[in-house]
Amino acid sequence: MSSKTLTQPLPAIDRQAPFADQVSGVVARIVTVLRGRAKSCALPLQTTSTFTRMVNGKPTKRVLEGARSPLELTPSAKDGSQPHTTFTREQVRSIAIQVVAIMSEKPSPADIRDRVPSYALGDEASNGDLAKMLSLTYTPSKGNNAGRKLNAAGHAVAAYRREIGRLSKSNAITHAVKSGGAWYAEGVIGKDGEPVPYPSEKKARKAWCRLTHGDEWFTTDKADRLAAAVVYQQGDSVGKRGQGKVSRFAAATLDDMHHATVRSLAKKAGAPKRVFSNTNKARQWFSDDVTRLEGVMNAE
Repeated sequence: MSSKTLTQPLPAIDRQAPFADQVSGVVARIVTVLRGRAKSCALPLQTTSTFTRMVNGKPTKRVLEGARSPLELTPSAKDGSQPHTTFTREQVRSIAIQVVAIMSEKPSPADIRDRVPSYALGDEASNGDLAKMLSLTYTPSKGNNAGRKLNAAGHAVAAYRREIGRLSKSNAITHAVKSGGAWYAEGVIGKDGEPVPYPSEKKARKAWCRLTHGDEWFTTDKADRLAAAVVYQQGDSVGKRGQGKVSRFAAATLDDMHHATVRSLAKKAGAPKRVFSNTNKARQWFSDDVTRLEGVMNAE
């Protein structure tokens, strides 16, 4: 393939297709560069921020919006095309190294992880070995793509993106609960029997609408239904149905709170000085009666 061809935009991408299919052309072009001598190529990938790689099931950096993976496609233009950016050979190699690393770690399927040798990882990996890894295929045994042969790199990155999205949502909710800013929708209870916390009032209102009007709630009187949603914030939970459950969820975060925050909450909740002056005693005081947290879990 000529270097001129590599600088031309790739065909339009079906953004409704499985992620592995969406990025198959991108991966193929990266492989071509690795196996050839081209000094650059055009790819429809985001370049504005770094990505966060999973290590032992945890993100190594803060998750940044719009940068879930090294294969994050640029938003489609109005005509459906993908804006392209020119990447140097060194940048393409860096992307390949990052993708192969994702293939070697959870949540990448075991079948893919087991086929990535140690010599194909890191800066010492040869371009040939990187290209070989990116050319692997994988056939899922279950799910929407069961029985379909997919590009293994694209499938692994898709699993990685889902995990990053899940962690981002979980982190946002945990932060909201710890700071006392979580929102709840009246009647929305999780599988564990606890009220479901949301990081924003908007999300809580939507949850109430789904519970009350069904999954297609937004097709009729959307604005009115959102306005009528019964929601409340964590600090206003006193007197609400399920307030004790809200507090138990909040109590579960006490071990992760800064010691000064725990003591401050205990003092605000009316604990005696011998309790709020000692972090361990304050935590135990709350654990003995989680309802003491109600109304005091606000930003410190």
